[in-house]
Amino acid sequence: MHYATPQTVCVRDEEGVMAFNREDLLRYSGLGHLIASALVLRLFQEAFARLSPQEPPMRTDIRVLSAFPGLGVRDHVELVTRAITDGRFVLDTDAGPKEAPRSAIGGRMYFEVAVKNRAVSFVLNPEIFDEHWCEQVARFQKGQNCTREEHAQYVAYKYQFVGQVLTRDDVFAKVEEIDATALIERTTR
Repeated sequence: MHYATPQTVCVRDEEGVMAFNREDLLRYSGLGHLIASALVLRLFQEAFARLSPQEPPMRTDIRVLSAFPGLGVRDHVELVTRAITDGRFVLDTDAGPKEAPRSAIGGRMYFEVAVKNRAVSFVLNPEIFDEHWCEQVARFQKGQNCTREEHAQYVAYKYQFVGQVLTRDDVFAKVEEIDATALIERTTR
C-alpha cells in the first residue's frame, strides 16, 4: 500500500499561511539534498496532522530535535520553521532509541517535532533506510572519488529513493506522541 504523496507543507505566521513544496526546499538547500527534501516534507506533514490538525501551526510554535546531522535536513527545517535561527532546533546525534537506523554521516534516523506543548517522535523504517542506503550516501553523496557515470547512477538511485519516501505508508517504523517538556526546555533561550 502506498501513501498519498505530499505536495506541500503549510505553516502560519502573523500575516497568514505559507506553503512550501519540495522545489522550494531544494532551491534553498541545493539539488544534492533530494532525499532530505522528501524526508522533511513527510516528517512535517505527519507531525502537523497529529499536532495541529485543524490549521497549519504557527511557525514560531514549532520545535525540532534531529539525531541526523545532514545539512539538507537542517536547511529544510530552517526554511519551513526558522527554528535554527530562533533557537528552536536541537541536533543531538545520540538521541532516540537504538533501533533507529544509523546514518552514514553519524547519528540516527530519529526526529522529534513539537507544536506548542505537544510532541511526536519518529523512528524511520530500517528496511528503507538500510545498509545499502548508508553505503550509497557514504560513497557518492559528495560526488568525489567516483566517475561521472557512477555519480549519475547515484542521482538516479536518489530519485528512486525519493519516490519511496514520498509514497510508502511505512516510511516511519514508529511514530508516537511523547512528552514535549524536554524538547521545550532544550530549545528555550
